[in-house]
Amino acid sequence: MGLSRRGLLTAGLLLPVGGLAYYPLRGLSAADGSDAVEAASPLGLADDLANPPEIHASDGVLRATLRMALQDVTLPGGATELRNYGALPGPTLRVHPGDTLEIRLENRLPPNPDRGTPVMNTPNRFNSTNLHFHGFHVSPRGNSDNVYLEIEPGQTFNYVVQLPDDHPAGTYWYHPHRHGSVAAQVASGAAGMMIVNGTLDEVPEVRDAVERILVVQAPIAVEGGLIESMDSIWELTAERDFLINGQYRPRIYLREGEVQHWRVLHAGDAQFLPFTLDGLTILEIGRDGNPLDEPEEMTEVDLAPGNRVNLMVRAEKEGYYELRRPAFNQGIQALPEVHLADVIVLPADSDRVDSSIPMATALPSGPLPENRILTDITEDEIVAQRQFVLGTRTVEGMYKNMTFTINGEAFDPRRDDVVAKLNTAEEWVFINETPFPHPLHIHVNPFQVVAINGEPEEYKHWQDTIAVPAAGTVTIRTRFTDFTGRFVMHCHILPHEDLGMMLNINIEE
Repeated sequence: MGLSRRGLLTAGLLLPVGGLAYYPLRGLSAADGSDAVEAASPLGLADDLANPPEIHASDGVLRATLRMALQDVTLPGGATELRNYGALPGPTLRVHPGDTLEIRLENRLPPNPDRGTPVMNTPNRFNSTNLHFHGFHVSPRGNSDNVYLEIEPGQTFNYVVQLPDDHPAGTYWYHPHRHGSVAAQVASGAAGMMIVNGTLDEVPEVRDAVERILVVQAPIAVEGGLIESMDSIWELTAERDFLINGQYRPRIYLREGEVQHWRVLHAGDAQFLPFTLDGLTILEIGRDGNPLDEPEEMTEVDLAPGNRVNLMVRAEKEGYYELRRPAFNQGIQALPEVHLADVIVLPADSDRVDSSIPMATALPSGPLPENRILTDITEDEIVAQRQFVLGTRTVEGMYKNMTFTINGEAFDPRRDDVVAKLNTAEEWVFINETPFPHPLHIHVNPFQVVAINGEPEEYKHWQDTIAVPAAGTVTIRTRFTDFTGRFVMHCHILPHEDLGMMLNINIEE
């Protein structure tokens, strides 16, 4: 899984003609006891966007090895070198509630050139890493979803992650989370999707539809090769190559009248990703791994870094369409329109698609499946209310002479910023004092969004990452269930996290 583009071509592997591909299409292997599925178009077309390779749990266990290493690629912006799992994106990991993931993480990056004690809340030690299971409701302790671990170059670490039997079915992802190097590694494409199959997938209209996996990444081609400084990714307007499943402006096929199930992951490091698909019908059925109460028709889907969404997409009429990110302002910064993909709707009876591939035509309607841990958090449950002020502070000698702060403090792993009790619920208000939005991500427990800018939400949706508007507020409620231990909350504009916008939460018995 570490071939360069030149290596892919010389190996004779199939490359979709709709764009450049940066993952191998055969030879994927899982660890003993798990099943591997090769990358392939869900419609069986050579020039159609392929779903990434997958590794599936078998008999309740998913075993896999992820190797963090250097990858030579040629992006549209030029030749560069990336730190990632050997492919853009990494393999999709597919499990069910109650399964166990046994992940062997091998750090095959070269030694860090900066080997001294790092300065906290500055970019440092870009070749040190770890692994985060983003959105999973699992233990933050030991060798589970423990982001305080550091896996140094040359080291190997075995993660064991146990999903609860009632874990919500939905779309999640994995990526590095070592403070100081996370932005550089995610900006290099170190990420992959995780899918928890379950109740949502048993809805007949979802079950019968072709499933597409779309991992959106925005790696940067650095002149001279490897990212060695935050400078190359710091500016929000830095030229980025938006890829879907490792392809630049790929082709995505549907048949006229067909309904497909799209799982979309925004695995970029900084820029927001609103997107449109004019001419097709889009229903949102899940967000951040959590099913909605009922499907919601969308004209524009808004994703902050770290967000995921489950969509039902119907092709109304044969023709050519474009998946686009419209031009928009991310706070005070204007960002241009981006052409993400070409969407081609074939005739319903097109002989290009094998007749054995089923074609769903129905959209889901009415209530979607419920989950035990996603019941409304009422005022009667709230045992504490807290406020968190998001800001910046000038600090001479730090990167750009600044740190990003929560309640006036930059991150300190030795400090417990929030101490709460297991099996209680709290209401938190995020107050953004900066002129740009911050997508706040809380580990371990999903939360219910109850108000934005002081306006109550009619539908109190569940998420694990929420964009706090520039100079605005967000109110959430969260339950601390099942797991004790320390974990973090942070901004998922990852350069902001590396510069200090993160705090520690400690859940006690």
